Amino acid sequence: MSDDRISNNQAIDAALHLDGDPHNLKRYYADWSRTYDRDMDAVQYSGPEFAATLMSRHMDDKSARILDAGCGTGLVGVALQALGYRVVDGFDLSAEMAQLSTATGAYREVVGNVDMMRARQDYPHADYDAVLSIGVFTLGHVPPQALEVLVQLLRDGGLLLLSTRSHYFEQTDFQQCVDALLAAGKLRQLEVVWDAPYNHDGDAHYWVFLKPA
Repeated sequence: MSDDRISNNQAIDAALHLDGDPHNLKRYYADWSRTYDRDMDAVQYSGPEFAATLMSRHMDDKSARILDAGCGTGLVGVALQALGYRVVDGFDLSAEMAQLSTATGAYREVVGNVDMMRARQDYPHADYDAVLSIGVFTLGHVPPQALEVLVQLLRDGGLLLLSTRSHYFEQTDFQQCVDALLAAGKLRQLEVVWDAPYNHDGDAHYWVFLKPA
């Protein structure tokens, strides 16, 4: 990955230059958890609200069981709660970030120390109505192959909604992973919103998929 600056916010830029190693991510977010929400406010982070609104277009049932995969400090859960969704669980690699999510009161349950690439081991009987993952498919974090892990946490007929930062989409094989899952019949694409609001550093793409019954 290039050493070029991606974000004007120092903490965010450093996060985008991480190497994806879970141990390094844990250490970084343990420290960043103290100022994360303030840094997100500084860059006018609108991803959670945009994603929650997009979810409401595809999921009318406010009692649907939703998993926020990579929940961070709980911004997505708060946005979902504001729209009336009542059953939201979350997990995050960082125990410190997960603790902050719990404190929002927007979640039924939050679990920390969950590596997304091994999430199926922590949720062996998962059958969520919807899985969201916002701000996770970004440089320095998870590989596109994490998409298939999230599919396994859904019930048949469930929704998968996630964001990809524009530079992540351009620099990874995310589209190829999507195409493979579509071709295998593991997902059906419902909507893609290209170059949509994310923060003042840049846009993101938002993807909505259905797991066929």
